Amino acid sequence: MSDDYSFAASPPAVGNAARTIINSPEPPPGMDFDGDEKKIYEYLCCVLRDAGLEHMTAGMPLAVIVRTYRQWLYALRECEEKGRTQVAKSGWAQAAPWAEDEKRLKMELGQWLPKACLTIPSLARVKKETGAVSGQDDLFQDLVSHGLSSPARKPPH
Repeated sequence: MSDDYSFAASPPAVGNAARTIINSPEPPPGMDFDGDEKKIYEYLCCVLRDAGLEHMTAGMPLAVIVRTYRQWLYALRECEEKGRTQVAKSGWAQAAPWAEDEKRLKMELGQWLPKACLTIPSLARVKKETGAVSGQDDLFQDLVSHGLSSPARKPPH
């Protein structure tokens, strides 16, 4: 494995859940990430590990998200520097090509991020479907359990 990546983490235990190691995949072969792309890839893997989500088979989708995100940032910077419209000599204004790219890439990210469980609704749906415990503790569970297990409490006949 590459020294540039940290591919395993122990997410904090929730409630009485046992600590498990979540491994992250290496980037797929042929994806020669530059320094910023490596940081983005590691950030995405870290977020998934911290959420306690298994993502060992998500290397290719994550690589697509990294490249799409990087291209979107570039197009966004162009929009900020050059503006979103171009005006022809005739006075006709139209969207600049980089503005169209920015809009398209943002839509693509909107489709890819939920697939990789990188949005709040998609994370909530997965945790609900898998039965994962949320981070909110039941403040009265110990008290209720104690009351129900009391020897003085006898079930009705």
